[in-house]
Amino acid sequence: MKLSKIFTLFLLLVSLMSFGQEPRRSEGTEATVNAINRNTKGITFVISDTGINSELNEIGTTFFKNKYIILSNKKRRHAEVTVNPITNTPNNNLYCVDVKEDGSLSFPLLFSQALNSDNEEGSIGFSSDQKTIYFTQENPNNKELFTLYKATLNENDAKKWTNITNLNLVPEAYSAETPSVSPDGKKIFIATNIPGGFGGFDIYEATINEDGSIGDLVNLGPNVNTEADEKYPFMSPDNKYMYFSSKGHLNLGGYDVFRSTYVDNTFLTAMNLGTDLNSRRDDLAFVMTSPSKGYISTDKHQSGNFDILKFEIRKQENLFLNYTIVEEVSKTALPNATVIVTDEFGTKLTETQSDNNGKIKLALEPLTFYNVEVNKEGYETKKLNIATGDTEKNIALTQKKAVVTDDAIVIENIYFDFNKSTVKKESELSLNKIVEVLTNNANMSITINAHTDSKGSEAYNQKLSESRAKAAYQYLLKKGIPASQLTYKGYGESELLEKCEKCTASQDQANRRIEFKIIK
Repeated sequence: MKLSKIFTLFLLLVSLMSFGQEPRRSEGTEATVNAINRNTKGITFVISDTGINSELNEIGTTFFKNKYIILSNKKRRHAEVTVNPITNTPNNNLYCVDVKEDGSLSFPLLFSQALNSDNEEGSIGFSSDQKTIYFTQENPNNKELFTLYKATLNENDAKKWTNITNLNLVPEAYSAETPSVSPDGKKIFIATNIPGGFGGFDIYEATINEDGSIGDLVNLGPNVNTEADEKYPFMSPDNKYMYFSSKGHLNLGGYDVFRSTYVDNTFLTAMNLGTDLNSRRDDLAFVMTSPSKGYISTDKHQSGNFDILKFEIRKQENLFLNYTIVEEVSKTALPNATVIVTDEFGTKLTETQSDNNGKIKLALEPLTFYNVEVNKEGYETKKLNIATGDTEKNIALTQKKAVVTDDAIVIENIYFDFNKSTVKKESELSLNKIVEVLTNNANMSITINAHTDSKGSEAYNQKLSESRAKAAYQYLLKKGIPASQLTYKGYGESELLEKCEKCTASQDQANRRIEFKIIK
């Protein structure tokens, strides 16, 4: 055997070995990988072979009557394979394959003689009743472009697929590719490189009218499309998520699979599905067969020949993330802030309060944005989005200004340690509002009146209120307010706002207060 042939066989063997052993993670820059892994923390894609792959090309498309429809350019029985004269490679044909119980694929048969052509076949989609097929074929006048057609199923016709029609959705000089239909059958999605998009191939949607006609194309927007290429749209069966492949966004290399949540006719920021599923090669034709299983096609050796792989999604239970509620300037932790969390679709998931250290613990799903609203007396309401990939774990609140009335400076309540007169750190921030007002109004004088609830003896409460009034007074002095502007007094339980025999926690809280009354 000649040396050149031995060397060629050696390279082929190394290539085959490397595909079987190459890990799908650890690709892309370290910063990109870390960012993607944070967003996918708690979720794992377990990838395995489907048994249908050859040394040539296999790409998945979609399902028809419980059969998986694939593209392949390997010569199979009852099918003729033509050759692209430009690339000198075999053209893809459409095949239907059996799906075994474990998700493996077998027994490929030519899908349709009526739809088969001498040119390259492209991806397909079906109407929700599966009586209409949307399919793409290489443009015979320009083999770099694909044309989108539709056909109607007629079980009584020998050809089965009839009324083949060019949809003419894009001008002849552009390509229409990778069609899919929404689960409700009301929209078609395609990838096209028509002008006016964000660059390269973008994903568009169009309404499927009741008479079968197609409406105008609408770009899915910058949360899906980028200056790079986006193709292979797939809408989840519940119509909540758009899965697609992109060369843009936060990307490991080539086409990666992303997910964008669909809320109120808007697609949210797309998230990379992670380094278990995506690689530096092209990963595309993502389709789900259940909430936890599906198929993806991946480029074996960046050679343009793909394999169809099956995946299973495994989720970690009870994925909790800790956040701290703080004041935005001093970063002082804020207890007793009310935190309401809703999902991307507006469903309320939880309502909780920050603990004495300002901490909250939230149960979060990966690949998901959450809407958070934080409320605390004396602070502006804070609304934000969070996700498992966040690196910032502080939620900062902005203080409201004190309100000056004719007879008082009104702020939120001042908090002390239990049965003590030590001002808590969070309440020092509140007292700083009094400092600001008095500094800006040097002629203003106030009296600091402290009140308790009715728990405990009258004598004890009187003494406690006096010491708390004095603590507030001393804090203001320390902050530079002249003693001439300040007096203080403790009232104990003599002026209860809530007169109750068995007071609730909120009633007790209302009674425990410090008032800042204006004397002049």
